[in-house]
Amino acid sequence: MYKKNLFTTSLAGFSSALPAWAGPLCGLTGVALFLAGTVCFVAYNWAAWGTLYKFALPLAGLAACAAAAYRFGLESSTGQVLSFACGLFVGLFWVVYGQVYQTGSFVYEFCLVWAVCLLPLALLAGNRWLWVLWAAVCNGYLISYRSGWPDMLVLLIFNAGCFAVNEWAALRPGGKGGWVSLFFLAAVLGCCLAEAFSHGWGVYFWMNTGWVILLGLYAWRFRRGAVQLGFCALALDILLAVRMVEPLSQGLRALLAGPAVIVLFVCSAAAVYFLSREEKTNAR
Repeated sequence: MYKKNLFTTSLAGFSSALPAWAGPLCGLTGVALFLAGTVCFVAYNWAAWGTLYKFALPLAGLAACAAAAYRFGLESSTGQVLSFACGLFVGLFWVVYGQVYQTGSFVYEFCLVWAVCLLPLALLAGNRWLWVLWAAVCNGYLISYRSGWPDMLVLLIFNAGCFAVNEWAALRPGGKGGWVSLFFLAAVLGCCLAEAFSHGWGVYFWMNTGWVILLGLYAWRFRRGAVQLGFCALALDILLAVRMVEPLSQGLRALLAGPAVIVLFVCSAAAVYFLSREEKTNAR
């Protein structure tokens, strides 16, 4: 009995030390790996199976996961993982459809159909991870669809909108799940980096640097956490480091650029570290 209580106490202490997103992420990673194994199994036996069996597997998985999610409740952790699996099986179904009828020539068509099918599923389940999956599929559509748009700007606007919606939901009274914003914040910062580096050192560079600074100030002003601020600090460090090193090819200035970049990263890391310690102190 003593060993059992000691084990339970240790496990509870370990669980409380993990971030809020670690548990759901591990469960969803397991689901994704299981589905990847299913896809490999289907691909290996593709030639030996008839059309009926090819369509039966993703549809049976979708039906089984939907029934189990309803049985356990969509609000439970198990129900959320199973509803997320439903979204993955929907994508697998369209992969099989494209292979059987040879309609998978364009990736953007697959992403568009998958995103359309995911939308009512996400609305019905109310699962934040399904919304992240839907946003990821939409990003895949925007990246793969080439029509002369300023693609990076469209990606930036879309992910910034998703980030704003999640932050609005998290900052409301009783709101939760602000960690979902990290996925969209990372996408926004990635777009800013790509835009800044692809247009030289002109107005685009400083405009995107300004966006990164504004996001960092927002994270600091509204105390959105050390992780958000750390993302912004890392992106700003990369921008400034490249800006300092790029024009320098030789001479004393080039020798000083290396230590300056190191000091920049160390100071940012120290600021984020002390902020995280302050958060832990206030949480006690």
